[in-house]
Amino acid sequence: IEALLTQGLARRGRIAVVGNSYGGFSSWVAITRWPDLVTAAIPMCGMYKLDIDYDATEMPWGRSYSEEMMGGTPEEVPERYARASPGNFIHQIKGHLLIVHGLADSNVGPENSLAAIRDLTAAGIAHDTMLLPDEGHGIVRRSNLANYLQRSETFLARAFGEQP
Repeated sequence: IEALLTQGLARRGRIAVVGNSYGGFSSWVAITRWPDLVTAAIPMCGMYKLDIDYDATEMPWGRSYSEEMMGGTPEEVPERYARASPGNFIHQIKGHLLIVHGLADSNVGPENSLAAIRDLTAAGIAHDTMLLPDEGHGIVRRSNLANYLQRSETFLARAFGEQP
């Protein structure tokens, strides 16, 4: 983001990070770790707290991948999971947030987003949500995709102080 700003390819106050899965995790990281750079984030099916993801995933390979990346299980190295989890840094959020998750997601369990919504609400941090009961890991149904694109356009316009 800083390189894009330096090269004149982006403008402060108009930076949005959007992604699905690992991109959703990256969106969470961006809005919580670089609050002075990121104006808006749309994490889709993103990992909010890595220990939740470890426990909730229905993909066995997902657990072994986490163990390899983190150097162990959440019980073995809880501090690593805590430091890497965007959910432990929500107090730094300054920008706009739209949480998107398919409630039938077996890869990154919806509990990631449901926990985020509970935590953000309890902390008084504004956020929008789009929870899709008939979607899994991402959005594939045409009607949901059309709705998501419209919601995203409206959300980003509002985040950037514009009318859609």
